[in-house]
Amino acid sequence: MPPRCPVCEGSTSFTFEKDAHEYHRCAACGVLFVGNHLPPGEVHKRYSQAYFEASAADSDEVRLGYPSYREAQESLKTSFSRKLDLIRSLSPRGNLLDVGAAYGTFLLLASEYYECYGLDVSDYAAQVARDEFGMDVRQGCIEETTPFADEFFDVVVMWDVIEHLTDPIKGLQEVRRTLKPGGHLAISTDDAENWLPRLLGRNWWGLAAPLHLNHFTKRGMAIAIQRVGGFEDVEFTPDTREYRIGEIVGHFGVSFKRRWLTDFGKRLERSFLGRRVISVARPEQFIAIARKKDRGKE
Repeated sequence: MPPRCPVCEGSTSFTFEKDAHEYHRCAACGVLFVGNHLPPGEVHKRYSQAYFEASAADSDEVRLGYPSYREAQESLKTSFSRKLDLIRSLSPRGNLLDVGAAYGTFLLLASEYYECYGLDVSDYAAQVARDEFGMDVRQGCIEETTPFADEFFDVVVMWDVIEHLTDPIKGLQEVRRTLKPGGHLAISTDDAENWLPRLLGRNWWGLAAPLHLNHFTKRGMAIAIQRVGGFEDVEFTPDTREYRIGEIVGHFGVSFKRRWLTDFGKRLERSFLGRRVISVARPEQFIAIARKKDRGKE
């Protein structure tokens, strides 16, 4: 029997298989998810140094994450500056939590305006964030009870992380617990119902099991936040990113497990063309924004 949808618990159907991972789609909310993912502990082990610095890794056996997160700081900061402007328009000050903070790049920018905290499942990334970037990033999982107090944060951001969660509803419930009434949640991810993923099917670069497990839709995101309860209606906005040209080539190499393409991207970045930063508005990417209801209105 097909598994139930992890977002809305609706009926699902088998869609395709890729690298022994079985993808199912929910009939009710459209979410595309991996039905036979690894246990959470095994998933978390994947976020080692090799995930963040794939171009320096020796193994091509599994899809890794970034060609080099450390070398992508310039383009990351430009993209995160856009997101920071959006967040400041919603809640200009207070306590901020970055879930999936990695090296703390977003926190470094946000710390000018907020009291910043970070959370990441990777021991490696959290240590780099503390030791090299001076950011308060703690190792932990948002799907479990975190060390933060009830109603502590004015803002919680989840940049490209919800697709990694084995149980996104549990993660959102923990966010709700730690978010103040009137506080804002911002989530960036891909829309699996968009025409591009539909066209590419099993060749869509966003498919990255055992790392990416739940590919949301805008409909599915609204339903998930409604299930958690206590939030006002979800709003959506486009998510434009900045990348170096060489970085884009490297990402394709990592996504499709082509070492020669990853290496070519790294060599390309030594050139003026490869270091050039361009804006990319992928049609399937979006940011979801939700405001926690004021006390007494839940």
